[in-house]
Amino acid sequence: MTPGLENASTGPHFVGRRPQLARIGRAQAAVLSRGRQVVCEVVGEPGVGKTRFVREALERCVHTVPWAVGTCVPDERGVPFHVFRHAFTTGQPLRRGLRAGRSTGETWAESAAAVPPARASDARRFRTYQLARRLIALAAQDGLVLVLDDLHWADDSSAGLIAHLLRYPVPAPLLLVLVYRPRQMATPMPFGPPDPDEHAEGESTTHDRIELTPLGLAEVAHLHPHVDQAELRDRYDLTGGNPGYLAALPGGPASNDADPIRETQGGLSDAAVAVLRREWTDLPSVELACLRAGAIVDAPFGADLLAEVAQVPTALAVEAGWRLARRDLIRRVPGTGRFAFRHPVLRMAVAQDTDPAWRVEASARALTALVELGAPPADRARYAERLLAQPNGRWAERCVDVLCRAAHEIRREAPDLAIRWLRLALRALRPTAGTTQRRRDVSLALAQVTGEAGNLAESRALLQEIVPLFPADRQGRRAEAVALWARVERLLGNYAEAAAISRRELAALPEGAGPTGGYRLATEIGVAGILAGRPVAALPDALGEDGGSGADRAGLLAVRSLAAAHDGVLDDARGLLDAGARIVDSLPDRDVRDHPDCLTALGLTELYLERQADAVRHLDRGLTLVRASHRDDGLCQLLLGRGQVAYHGGQLTAAIGLATEAGIVARRIGSRHLLSFALAFEAEATAWRGGPRDEDRAVALARSALGIATDPATWCGRTAAMALATAALLSGDPATCAELVRSAGGDSRLSRLQTTLRPMWYELLCAAALAAGELADAERLARRAMTEADRVGLPGQRGFAESAYGEVLLARGDVAAAMPHLETAADLFRAGGMALRRSLALASLARAAEAADETGPAARARRRALELARWCGTERVGLRLARPVGPREVAALTDREWHIARLAATGATSRLIGRQLNISPRTVEAHLTRIYRKAGVASRSALVAWVARLDDTDR
Repeated sequence: MTPGLENASTGPHFVGRRPQLARIGRAQAAVLSRGRQVVCEVVGEPGVGKTRFVREALERCVHTVPWAVGTCVPDERGVPFHVFRHAFTTGQPLRRGLRAGRSTGETWAESAAAVPPARASDARRFRTYQLARRLIALAAQDGLVLVLDDLHWADDSSAGLIAHLLRYPVPAPLLLVLVYRPRQMATPMPFGPPDPDEHAEGESTTHDRIELTPLGLAEVAHLHPHVDQAELRDRYDLTGGNPGYLAALPGGPASNDADPIRETQGGLSDAAVAVLRREWTDLPSVELACLRAGAIVDAPFGADLLAEVAQVPTALAVEAGWRLARRDLIRRVPGTGRFAFRHPVLRMAVAQDTDPAWRVEASARALTALVELGAPPADRARYAERLLAQPNGRWAERCVDVLCRAAHEIRREAPDLAIRWLRLALRALRPTAGTTQRRRDVSLALAQVTGEAGNLAESRALLQEIVPLFPADRQGRRAEAVALWARVERLLGNYAEAAAISRRELAALPEGAGPTGGYRLATEIGVAGILAGRPVAALPDALGEDGGSGADRAGLLAVRSLAAAHDGVLDDARGLLDAGARIVDSLPDRDVRDHPDCLTALGLTELYLERQADAVRHLDRGLTLVRASHRDDGLCQLLLGRGQVAYHGGQLTAAIGLATEAGIVARRIGSRHLLSFALAFEAEATAWRGGPRDEDRAVALARSALGIATDPATWCGRTAAMALATAALLSGDPATCAELVRSAGGDSRLSRLQTTLRPMWYELLCAAALAAGELADAERLARRAMTEADRVGLPGQRGFAESAYGEVLLARGDVAAAMPHLETAADLFRAGGMALRRSLALASLARAAEAADETGPAARARRRALELARWCGTERVGLRLARPVGPREVAALTDREWHIARLAATGATSRLIGRQLNISPRTVEAHLTRIYRKAGVASRSALVAWVARLDDTDR
């Protein structure tokens, strides 16, 4: 057989195709048993392995029958019967018992000479075909397998003879195997459909059609055992499992006839290109130019683009495109008027076979044409990248414009690609006097996109370099660049630098400058002040509230409202919030997506003013927009805000998930202070979930958050301290809780903590005092919580104060007086949307009602508390319901410690308790040690008696 792509590049061994080989074997058996002609068509895409398959079939299936193989080649299309001459004439290798004798070769030569011209009579042509049929019958009288390969290159006489043999079968045991590419037949061969029972098992047929498909990934891996799995998967995706194209790629196995030397890194082998070149070597010049132009385009292309790149008239390009499609070099893209190469490897071969200088000039023409046609950014940028790789720099300015424009258009959908293009454009602009301004603009665009993508360090470095190069201008370009710089510094936790940069630039704004830069600078001053622990609610007098974009104005209003809410000036906060929310709600998404900080500030302010539905609406809108635009710089803050809304609403599982995702994003963008927030919020939600392992995990998370937040005066430092205080109290360490809260608060009035949340923190201090047995201090703190709640006037915060005072009365034993406070707290928490806190208040109310023998109210409160606990995903409500209303010793135990004490009182060992709670026996022993100390007992038997005296519930 003549070496072709299929048999020269499929490797030294054969894989798969067992059902198809079996069909060849059944056809051979039918030939020998019936003594008549059987036809097998073997068809498939180029490179799929048709020739290799037939050779394997001959080796495996045809053991006793002689065989002959004839192969068509494009150069012999003018030779009559050339495929039969190749199979039978003298000079071909002997094939197992077939003699290439003098009589056979000379007779074929005579029949070829006797072939009538195309205009001859049908009778003469019929007599010629009958003569050839008798010759084949003579060769097959003892059995013959005749393989005719690459029939898509057959001459007309050979095709006519094959059709004649199908109509008038040879009266001899002949297996006729016809191998061809159906799409490349100049005219469809009249072979006819296969027999209807071709796939019946064990049933012989006179006509079978075997269509070979690409190999599966497992078969390809067996064919290429030494290729890395990841690389093999990439190769498989590129070639679609076509074995010939797979082997043509660099690093693929080659047959003995293939040249192992690769022309270039990543190129095809010379042998593979030479084999493929046979398909286009005889093309006319216009068609060849269009084919090479299509290889340069490297995407579905139309005739207008081909005409520009190939420099031919459009009408000729249209005709050439359809002629190339008829030859199956290119194919029409369904549903469009465009074409694409039959296979990517074929395109690679054509491109590699094209003169490099012509490729460069064609790429420049393609770039010009694509820009004029308004092609997608990725298509334009691809050619700009190619041209910039050329050493002469001839197209640098033009390519930089294309790359920058494409990066601007695609930055929302594919920021990584935009960053790559902008970096390439910046490298192409050599630092000269004439390119200073251009480099500055490209650097600013790159800094903005890298910052939005979360690469804060690179963005900061670029801004530090280029901001001094911007002159003061009334258009506000310098002010916007400085505001961007301040924002990056703030995201990195450098609050003082961010505020100083913004203040300095705001003071230096030229007279008559546009308001946009001023709004952004003032917003950065406000945000940096809040995060640093020193909110700035007042807007600088030099900046009015009119003009500028709506989103910029809304952002400043949102930050001012957040600062007012932090300081407890709630009337101002509500007014500013309403004004900002009206603007944001009236703006389309395209105007809001570039202002994630505005939506974060609005959501947090609405959370602190207990407008949770509005907070969810704004934060969810922000999350949708930043996820769609791949903005990691805004994603983390929105996740943190949404997680806080979920936490305050009692959705602990959602809060933990959001905080965990925020931590991942914070690590990715390199923001330690945002990571501290994420760990602290996760710690709080984990502590309140109250699982057996949650207490230790919550403490560990909070300690990590506090270790990252080096400045306790900042918002993240205070947040981390309060998270650790909460986790410490719930894990049985009230002293650490009280110490952390007072340290974060700065004094006994907690003046450093947020005003709108002070009742909640006083309630936490009250709970710590109760756990420490300091009843008088707990009552004082509860009254202080009442005072702060009156000041802020928020139902949820009033609920904390009522709950704290009710718990104090309950610990004092005044059950009747405690119940109204606890019931009021439950109602206020419902009004504030705080489901977790309401369930805890209902649990305390149920305990108080049971102690007062009010079974009806107790049962209703217990049932509702457990329903809310299941919705929140917390175990603490169930644990709290099991606690009796008792003396200080009982109050000193945490919910988990009381649970373990009750289990120990049943006689369960530490190992059994640990197995039931899914904790280690050592952890159980640590709990028991603390229980002994708090209960004032020295042994487990004494603990049993102490629990029995206090607990009359069913164990």
